[in-house]
Amino acid sequence: MKKIILFITICVVSQIVKAQSTSEIGKISLSVVMPENVDGLDVSQLSKLETKIIQIVTNSGIGASGNNNSFVIYPKFAIYENNVVEGGMQNIIVVKSELSLFIKQVENNVLFSSISKLISGSGSSKLAAMTNAISKIDINDTDFKTFVETGKGKIIKYYESKCSDIITKSESLVKKQDFEQALGLLMSVPEEVACYNKVQDKSIEVYKAYQNQKCKTLIHDVNISVTNNDYSKALETLNLIDPSSTCFKDAQAIMKKIEGKIDAEQKRQLALQMKVYNDQVALEKLRINAVKDIAVAYYKNRPSVLYAYIIR
Repeated sequence: MKKIILFITICVVSQIVKAQSTSEIGKISLSVVMPENVDGLDVSQLSKLETKIIQIVTNSGIGASGNNNSFVIYPKFAIYENNVVEGGMQNIIVVKSELSLFIKQVENNVLFSSISKLISGSGSSKLAAMTNAISKIDINDTDFKTFVETGKGKIIKYYESKCSDIITKSESLVKKQDFEQALGLLMSVPEEVACYNKVQDKSIEVYKAYQNQKCKTLIHDVNISVTNNDYSKALETLNLIDPSSTCFKDAQAIMKKIEGKIDAEQKRQLALQMKVYNDQVALEKLRINAVKDIAVAYYKNRPSVLYAYIIR
C-alpha cells in the first residue's frame, strides 16, 4: 500500500465569481474562492470541484456569486490514500480523499461553518480516479445543506450585531466624500436582517449627498453635449440628476431649452422622465436602483481576495 499526502498549497491566487447585476444586492451570497493551481489536480478537475461547490450553495437557496468579498466559501481537498488494484485487463487505481468546505468572514478571519466529507474514486489512472472521486460528491447531501444553513444563520446574526456600526461607518465615509464605499457598505446588508429598511433609508440619504457632489460635473457634461448637438447624450446625462440635488433647477432649464430641438422619440423619453420625477413611488424606486448600480460598480472594482489570505 502506498500512501501519498497531498494538500492544497496556500500560495495561490483565488478566483472569485463577482456579481454581474443588481439582482443580488440585498441577498445573502457567498463568494466561491478557488485556487488556481493544485499539485495533483488539473484545471478541469478544479473546475468540476468549483461547480460542485456552487451547486451545494445554490441548492441551499443562497447565491454563489457574492457582491462583496466579506463572506466566502472555499475548499481544501486532500488525498490521503492511493492504491493499485491488480486484476483483469488492466490495473485499477483507487484513491481515498477528503473534501473540506469552509464559510468564513474575511475581514475578521472568523470561521462561520465547516464540513468534511470522505470521498473515494477509481479509474485507469490516478487522474481518472481523482475525476471519479470529485464526480461522486453528492450535492444533495443533507449535511451540506445544514453546513450552508449554519453559515447563513451566522451571517444574519453578524449583520444584526453590526448594523449600527455599519450605519456609523457609512456616515464617516460620507464625511470623507467616499460615497461609493459608503453605499457599497450599506448595500452589503441582506434583506433578512431586521435593520434592512433602516439601512436602505440611510442609503437614499447618502445617495442624495452623492448627487449634490456629482451634479455640477453632470451639468457640465450636459452643456458639452448640447453644444455638440448631441441631445441623446444630453438627455441620458440629465436622467442621472436627481430632483433633490442642488442643481436640478439648472437641469430643468436645460430640458426646457432643448425641448424644441429634440425629435419625437426623445420628447417621449423626456416626458416619461418628468413623469417619474412627479411620482414619488417611481422616484424612490429609481433612487434604489441607482444606489444598487453604484454598489455593484464599487464591488467590481475591489481587488480579489487571495486564497492564501483566506486560509491564513
